[in-house]
Amino acid sequence: MRRVALRPIDQMTAEWASTSRSRASRQALILLAEAEPPVADLGVGDLGDLVDALRVVGSTVARERAAGVLRAMLRSQAVHPLVPRAILQALLPGLVTVARRLSWGAGGEWDDGGAFFADLIATAWEVIVAWSGEDRNYAVLDLLSAVRCRLRRQAARHRTAWERVSIGLDPELGPSGPGSSGTTEIEDLARTIDSLRGNGMDPGDAAVLYGNCVLGLTTTELSRMTGRSRRHLDARRRRAAQELCA
Repeated sequence: MRRVALRPIDQMTAEWASTSRSRASRQALILLAEAEPPVADLGVGDLGDLVDALRVVGSTVARERAAGVLRAMLRSQAVHPLVPRAILQALLPGLVTVARRLSWGAGGEWDDGGAFFADLIATAWEVIVAWSGEDRNYAVLDLLSAVRCRLRRQAARHRTAWERVSIGLDPELGPSGPGSSGTTEIEDLARTIDSLRGNGMDPGDAAVLYGNCVLGLTTTELSRMTGRSRRHLDARRRRAAQELCA
């Protein structure tokens, strides 16, 4: 069984407990609230309170508001350097889900699950910062999907020669060379969804299908992340599945 060290998560939590209550955090919240009415409407005093508010499980309206706030944070993160850090903290539960889906880096270059998760955090940070100013309807799902894709590619590049031979691949060939049929059905599905996104498949529908079938999130979990009702998400998933089979 893959050994999982939770030290990176503990370190993030401890560091955030201090940073999120600082003067800089309060200033960041003021600037973000000035730029984004959805943030101002929450009436919180610092980024710590903001992240806590995003994690409160309540009504569909409350979840939809939380999803809208994270979307606003991604869009206006440039107002202060601590805003992307708050986004990263808010994504932590979803990142743990991605880590589990990727077996905590088993088969890659990492010594243990803790080392893998540290890389996952670094990758998430890169994606968050790179997407500064972007306005995404499904910000949480899009971020988690991008992180998963990058880490999965990294794991594939460092797959050992023995593992490549065991699935019928020439160890001298790169991941994209002949014999790539050794990839799993999940990887094939992920690539298919990515190729259809915006090219016949609605981006929102694609995000929901990816979250459900690739990231392994239940409809309830997707509802909590996106703020949309389960009925709405089920309809999007069915529509995407129909497009996939067309």
